[in-house]
Amino acid sequence: MASKIYFIRHGITEGNKNRWFYGAADLPLAEEGREQLLHLKEQGVYPVLPDNAQYLTSSLKRTEETLRLLYGDVPHTKIPELNEMDFGEYECKDFEELKEDPVFLEWGYDTTGDAVLPGGESRNRFNSRVIEGAKEVVALHRLKELSVRHNGRDAVTMVVCHGGVISAIMQYFFPGEKRTMWDWIPEPGSGYELEMRDGEPASARVIGKAGDGLIDTINDFEEQNGRGPIE
Repeated sequence: MASKIYFIRHGITEGNKNRWFYGAADLPLAEEGREQLLHLKEQGVYPVLPDNAQYLTSSLKRTEETLRLLYGDVPHTKIPELNEMDFGEYECKDFEELKEDPVFLEWGYDTTGDAVLPGGESRNRFNSRVIEGAKEVVALHRLKELSVRHNGRDAVTMVVCHGGVISAIMQYFFPGEKRTMWDWIPEPGSGYELEMRDGEPASARVIGKAGDGLIDTINDFEEQNGRGPIE
């Protein structure tokens, strides 16, 4: 019997188009995002799920809209712990606006994970929250496995959430992989298929494309200003 959890990043928003640092801002999908998702769906990028699949979202508009476009008005559970990082007063600002800001740079170069942007959350707090959300996803999936085991049906869970969230989850599930947080981030509309064995993630396959191009912009700035690249 197959046992799988899918993590899909929401489609393109104005924040993605403008390369904003944003997470808590409850942005809807841009028209380009809706068109992209429907195109990818027509291309067969997303799995056809069994009628007993369970669906989860982070609760923000962009994940709700993405789920609806891909799978219709299916019953689903919202897990706010899977919301994207809160950048506080720096929400919806792009790198060009922030690259000379001393508060942002102090946060960006912090190696402890405890630095907080005004009104936002630290990386450590974000990771702890997301891991709790990931544990809830796995717990719900295990319950699904128990409910279908008697008739030999597949246990499938579809999660629609955010790029930074998926990256944090993949780093947590697969700590031995030689990848940075930027490597794990899927492009909008992309994600991962996780095969579960004995209730735990065993392997992963990319759906669409992974890797966030924002790191190239940041590293270009780093090189021009005599700093090492951000890992």
